[in-house]
Amino acid sequence: MSSIAQSVQVHIDPTEDEDADGVDIGKKHKLGHLRVDMQGNVTFKRLPITQLVEALQLGIQYTVGGLQAKAAHDVLYQDFLTVEIIHFPKEGTKTTPAHHFNDFTIRSYAPVAFRHFRELFNIKPDEFLYSICKPLRELKNPGASGSLFYLTSDDEFILKTVQKKEAEFLKCLLPGYYMNVTQNPRTLLPKFFGLYCYQV
Repeated sequence: MSSIAQSVQVHIDPTEDEDADGVDIGKKHKLGHLRVDMQGNVTFKRLPITQLVEALQLGIQYTVGGLQAKAAHDVLYQDFLTVEIIHFPKEGTKTTPAHHFNDFTIRSYAPVAFRHFRELFNIKPDEFLYSICKPLRELKNPGASGSLFYLTSDDEFILKTVQKKEAEFLKCLLPGYYMNVTQNPRTLLPKFFGLYCYQV
């Protein structure tokens, strides 16, 4: 495992708003957006954790795999602003597979720029997908934010859920981050390899 956290950031954006006052009647435990009910079922922003993780893996597999068919080019400023939106209906489409989750949408932010970051650090697409799409291990978060952290089974990558403001900050940071890691490939800055938004 690299001594520097290599991460994929995930923003969760459910259609239902969270309780503004933080009160959750009938729940056994609540930490940020993470809840455990009386039966031990774990949800994050009202979404079952297993559905969230497996749907994310499917979405990441689709977006990263789809990039392989597109010709590589130098990263342009507009690549940092690109948002690829893919709808995953339960029954599937001509381009997306059928699945057993509720319908969901994945937004992939700056996919070409993140492909460049992965290439810069010698991460091949098939190796990246092999790591990301195998069963993940949840890391316990001692903080009060309620963010979820998942570690790939080969200890290579961390998936972290982030709040909207954190996702927006990373998007604003990308052009400068690109310049820094391109000029200093041995940088000690954290390495980011994807930013995705999961919506139901």
